[in-house]
Formats: sequence, structure tokens, C-alpha cells
Amino acid sequence: MSEKIITLNSPQYCDICGRRMGIGERCRIIRDDFMPYIRFFEHLHCPAEAPSKPAAYPGRTQQSCFCNP
Repeated sequence: MSEKIITLNSPQYCDICGRRMGIGERCRIIRDDFMPYIRFFEHLHCPAEAPSKPAAYPGRTQQSCFCNP
């Protein structure tokens, strides 16, 4: 995979969040080296990036886990 930061000449949709990116916006294009017609577009700072840590489950305690008898 090769990636490059480009300025869009036509509107595209972000493959992470699905939001539209307009003409003139800078974005990241990722291209497969073996199949160059497959391209992925991403915002440089995508608003829908996943948080680095999973959400906590409020009702779960250590005693309710079946892995530690």
C-alpha cells in the first residue's frame, strides 16, 4: 500500500466516516500496489476516528466475570 496527501479535484467520500470531502480539500489517498485501481480516501484528521481505549461497561464488576472463579 502506498499513501499520499493530495488536494481533491473532484468531491469524494471518506472511507472511514462516510462524510463528503469537497473540491480543494486536502486528504490522504491510499492505493494498493498490486491493484492500483483500488483507492481509499481519508480525511487528514477524520472526525470519526475511534477512541484509543474501549468504552467501559458500567454494570460489570470483577465478580461477574466467569473467567476468574
